[in-house]
Amino acid sequence: MSAEHPPEGHAAEEHHERHGYAHYVVVGVILTVVTIVEIMIPSIDAIRNALGTVWTTTSLLILSFLKGAGVVMYYMHLKGDDRLFTALFMFPFMIATTIVIILFLFWTLTGLIA
Repeated sequence: MSAEHPPEGHAAEEHHERHGYAHYVVVGVILTVVTIVEIMIPSIDAIRNALGTVWTTTSLLILSFLKGAGVVMYYMHLKGDDRLFTALFMFPFMIATTIVIILFLFWTLTGLIA
């Protein structure tokens, strides 16, 4: 067997599913852009005032969830794994983020957080 042609069967499928470093760079750039947006939202007065305290914090929590999901899906290699593994990792993550957002909104609306 030559190095140019992978063996038949599972190894051949794995060879085609594997992606190069370009995908990691693209995902890294996307995560960097999301981080820059996360920094801009509370730093720029016009954006922070337009959103208000509640929506500024809520948007930051949602962006953090998206970044976490991106890291889990690409850098932990869940994108190519069975969907069951993705659900096992992402479902609790999504539930925890939803609970934090609901608690934050509840505390804000009841006046527990100024």
